[in-house]
Amino acid sequence: MTEGQTTANQPQDEQEERAVLTVEHLVKQYPQAQSPVLNDISFQVPKGKVFVVLGPSGSGKSTLLRTIAGLEPIQGGRILLDGQVVETGHPLGKHGGGPGGLMSGSRSSDLRTRIGMVFQSYDLFPNRTVLDNVTLAPVLVQKRKRDQARQEALELLDRVGLADRRDAWPSQLSGGQRQRVAICRALILHPEIMLFDEVTAALDPEMVREVLQVILELADQGLTMMIVTHEMAFARGIADHIVLLDGGTLVEQSDDPEAFFTHPATDRAQRFLSTFTYERRRDQDQDQESR
Repeated sequence: MTEGQTTANQPQDEQEERAVLTVEHLVKQYPQAQSPVLNDISFQVPKGKVFVVLGPSGSGKSTLLRTIAGLEPIQGGRILLDGQVVETGHPLGKHGGGPGGLMSGSRSSDLRTRIGMVFQSYDLFPNRTVLDNVTLAPVLVQKRKRDQARQEALELLDRVGLADRRDAWPSQLSGGQRQRVAICRALILHPEIMLFDEVTAALDPEMVREVLQVILELADQGLTMMIVTHEMAFARGIADHIVLLDGGTLVEQSDDPEAFFTHPATDRAQRFLSTFTYERRRDQDQDQESR
């Protein structure tokens, strides 16, 4: 096993860097489901680091982000933000009923804005301009002055190359542009951690690069992030820590991304990474045809 890699699903007892996000033994189970979609998940995300979650479709990656963001209740474990417990799980009732943790929307507005999330879909308000989409939440939710929010929104749009599109409608933007607006809309709330859920999944290849470049720049600026992605080259380049999620459990963790991609510690990780390797057997096929 390469140094920095573990197969155990346990948080480190001693953390050299302050953990912005701590997840302890998290369980997520839907009513009537025979088994949890997430089972005994534990990890920490240190301040200023990029935490990447990989895994096959249906492994629970997006559900994990949604529980952290408070959009899904949990049935076990705890979620802590900067050492403060923001959610404690409660089991479902005998017949699958019961609260099953705090329901979505039960967190205070302050807690909700401390965790930013950008989804696969852009979810911009179609009847508002780009600038209005970015300034709406800080004005209505955080009660900030409109002029102050407008100035910061313009600065954010300039950072992502969209200052000249501030008065455009979402329908007038490309998919990559809309996703960059969604990133600005989350950043303006000053979250302690940003969650990105496969933000390039709905984009064509040319638009993928422009969105990923923005996220790379945010990482260089020290923003704490948790990223779910199927872009392996991007994950390899941006991650400080990588986990592989499969069947609702963490099967491998590594704080050495290069080692994870070149020498994975588990057979499951090896099989997962092999699905992104393609090779044609041209020479072998030609030899068979010539015989």
